[in-house]
Amino acid sequence: MRVPPLYNDKSWQRFFAGLAIGIIFGWLFFLYHFGLVHEKLVLEINRQKTTIEHQEQTIEVLRKDQDEINEQNQKKLTVQDIHISFVNEKDVKLSELTYHELKGAVEGELEVVRNKDIDTIAGSRDFLLKTVENKIFIIGEKRYQLKVEQLILYTSLEIYVRITPAE
Repeated sequence: MRVPPLYNDKSWQRFFAGLAIGIIFGWLFFLYHFGLVHEKLVLEINRQKTTIEHQEQTIEVLRKDQDEINEQNQKKLTVQDIHISFVNEKDVKLSELTYHELKGAVEGELEVVRNKDIDTIAGSRDFLLKTVENKIFIIGEKRYQLKVEQLILYTSLEIYVRITPAE
């Protein structure tokens, strides 16, 4: 059996020539469009990179400004509120009126620290503690002395005190 000599047939020659030319044109068309798409994507990526770099620089500048503002604000922080809590409130068993008057008296003593810089008050913390501990508070006919257990100083001054009868 023999393979028929189709290479001599003009229709088959035209078919294979058209196929080869079609493959070459298709490949060139693909390369052209791939190049266009690739170029557009490269330009878009470069544009996005410059935008990202610009945004990162802007963020860095804003962070530095915000940090400076925060530092300045922390230096300017003042005491806004004074809170007094009694540690042994249940043990002493005083009336609500006595607690209220005692709390008011202590707040009256500490009123001078309201709207003062936290740094200033922190420097004179011992003086503040001595002011509360050395004072004898007279409520009704009874005398009370307070011992400071804990002092928390920030925008609100929190003092935890222990009530003891004065001698």
